[in-house]
Order: sequence, then C-alpha cells, then structure tokens
Amino acid sequence: MPFAEAVRTGATALSSPGVVVLIVFLLLYLGVVLPAVWSRRSQRRHAAARVLELILSQLLLTFRALAGLLRR
Repeated sequence: MPFAEAVRTGATALSSPGVVVLIVFLLLYLGVVLPAVWSRRSQRRHAAARVLELILSQLLLTFRALAGLLRR
C-alpha cells in the first residue's frame, strides 16, 4: 500500500462519526469536567461548573426535541 493511500485511509477513518464523538467527548472532559472537579482555584471550578451546566442543559433540550420529533 503506497504511503499516500495509507494517509487517505487513515484520514477517512478519523472522520467517522464514532471517532468524532469520541474526540469531542475527550475535549469536553479534559477542558470542562476535570477543571470543574480538580482545580485548586475556586473561581476556575465555578466557571467550569457553569460551562458544564450549560452544555448539559443544551444536550438535555436537544434530546427532548429529538424525542418529540421521533414520537410524531
């Protein structure tokens, strides 16, 4: 297998929906959840907790909207 074809195959594998969801989850976890839990600075913990609350509330609204659309 030539190198260019291997790179194209690898790039295609990284763009699959499961990999994208995993990468987004890891970025959110590392950028929001960990600082909300383990930061020594209370200001950073509170800010990260607010961002996490916003993200989770938007996800909940999205899931409720999708559930409503699927019931119709």
